[in-house]
Amino acid sequence: MSKHVPNNQAFWFCTHSGWAGQIAHNLDEFAKDIKSVSAESLEFHLRDNKNDFEAWLKEIMQEKRLSKQIAKIKKQGLKGEDLRKALINLFE
Repeated sequence: MSKHVPNNQAFWFCTHSGWAGQIAHNLDEFAKDIKSVSAESLEFHLRDNKNDFEAWLKEIMQEKRLSKQIAKIKKQGLKGEDLRKALINLFE
């Protein structure tokens, strides 16, 4: 079982228009949410000079290895379902 964090440290999936309706308190929830949250939300968290996934995994979840792998995925510039597949593969 992975580390479980409170709401104020949880990962809140968002889009440009606000909260996407999903929150991850641990890695299991994060992996599950990646499968169902909108591709727009996934892209939002990896936009331009942002990598919210990498920051949360490294700083809150203390998952250095996963955060480095997320950074590599961001550099690939994947979008939509290709991005989702790459992220899902990290957790399987």
